[in-house]
Amino acid sequence: MTRIKAVIFDMDGLMFDTEPIYYKANQKTADYLAMDFSFETYSQFIGIGDVDYKENMRELYEDDKLLDDFFEKSQLVLQYLMLNGKVDIKDGLINLLNYLEKENIMAIVASSSNRDLVDQLLDSLGVRKYFKDVVGGDEVSRAKPDPAIFDKAFEKTGLLNKKEVLILEDSKNGVIAAHEANIPVVMVPDLLEPDESIKGKVLAIFSNLNELIPYITKHNK
Repeated sequence: MTRIKAVIFDMDGLMFDTEPIYYKANQKTADYLAMDFSFETYSQFIGIGDVDYKENMRELYEDDKLLDDFFEKSQLVLQYLMLNGKVDIKDGLINLLNYLEKENIMAIVASSSNRDLVDQLLDSLGVRKYFKDVVGGDEVSRAKPDPAIFDKAFEKTGLLNKKEVLILEDSKNGVIAAHEANIPVVMVPDLLEPDESIKGKVLAIFSNLNELIPYITKHNK
């Protein structure tokens, strides 16, 4: 069995409980603009990058002026909520990061969110020190479910064997991206439970990050 030497973390919904904040910002803006928008609409795009989200929304609504207003106003609402609200750290994150540090297993963030926001949250929530490096969604040309972000994160590990890396994901698009990158992935579902197609692409499914500690310990024996 190949030893795990690096762990790549998704951010939204995996490390931090940010998905409800993104949805709230979108829904508040949609309500203000009298848009036909719901969680069902939002859930189609969980895990993809900003560029792909906007492209998909334009295909869905076909009203450029309305969407320009929606994107601009929802970004302002999101910034307000992030700066003035409480962003919760997911259960088990600090325990897992301390464990990885103790075991000399490197940690890297690969998030669909823009790098500026990733940096802001890592700093404000006090976990920057645990991570060797970061890849933001605006630093690759194609967003999840494309594997580009995980390919770039793997390069940053400096390792040669993808089997020495474990990706942690909470979303369908993230799991697909990891699978396409041919890097082992486990899932800790957030807002949506995995369907059968996703279950076939992961090594395991956990209810929280604490469960990763005995899993990695057993794997590395």
